[in-house]
Amino acid sequence: MTEPLLSLENVSVRFPIGRRRHVTAVDGVSLELREGETLGLIGESGSGKSTVARAAMGLAPIAEGTVRWRGKDVSTFNAKERRAFSEAVQMVFQDPHSALDPRRTILQSVREPLDVMGRGNKKDRREVAAKALEDVGLATQMLSRYPHQLSGGQKQRANIARALVTNPKVLVCDESVAALDVALQAEILNLLQDLKAEYDLTILFISHDLSVVSYLADRISVMYLGNIVENATTESLVEQSLHPYSEALLSAQPLVHDSSEGRRIVLKGDIPSPVSPPPGCRFNTRCQFAQEGCREVKPDLVEVLPGHASACLRVDELYADRLGRTVAS
Repeated sequence: MTEPLLSLENVSVRFPIGRRRHVTAVDGVSLELREGETLGLIGESGSGKSTVARAAMGLAPIAEGTVRWRGKDVSTFNAKERRAFSEAVQMVFQDPHSALDPRRTILQSVREPLDVMGRGNKKDRREVAAKALEDVGLATQMLSRYPHQLSGGQKQRANIARALVTNPKVLVCDESVAALDVALQAEILNLLQDLKAEYDLTILFISHDLSVVSYLADRISVMYLGNIVENATTESLVEQSLHPYSEALLSAQPLVHDSSEGRRIVLKGDIPSPVSPPPGCRFNTRCQFAQEGCREVKPDLVEVLPGHASACLRVDELYADRLGRTVAS
């Protein structure tokens, strides 16, 4: 297997919340983003997905662990390497409205990264920006308009164009369709598929909506309260999830999970506070299968099928049929 393009190794991110106190938003997360693939990162709000993305881009402080770009530790980069990395990994944010400067035309906003980097002359930069806007489906007459003159979908297309002008290798999409209605979501997802092929992109796609992620992603990592609890190919996770939290997410998405026979798994309570996470498995406070051991021992993320890993102490017992194993009586 080739070396990952971008990887996180046991990365933890902590934020201070007062004197001698901190919150661990990401706790020992490892991810691999392979060149040419789309990796989906899914979980409820507060699970740490966006913090993982920011840590990968160097926008969040890393307390422990390593971020690697083409196998090299990002923290060791010199100024030139850091700049190249910043150009190669670009983000499309959730809110298309606040991401654009209301005082700039769409063309000016899209051209801005090139202006900051000083690439070429002004004419060259304008041509690159206009080409990116054309590639995302915004007509020439849109270039001189201001953000308030565009719809939400058009603004998000402009944000995608701005991320493309540096010719990135990786596009990080952080809830990039969450603020759009269903029809516009489908348009943007199809656009991302086309752009992935045209620009030879690798995509990290973050969302709380499993139906959206399963449409776009080759692999999916499921995140809960700062931890990865399951990691698998999209097909394997949708057809045979191996973690109670993933099953609950799947049961809420009937369009992508037809084997649930209409049984909706309703999780009780809210996701616990990361300031004081529960001991043992962090999902134990909401898991219908939790036992005493689950409240005492934190499970590791272990490969239980080829390319399919789960962090559940009872995975062999709960999913014996899917694993092709026999449970002792």
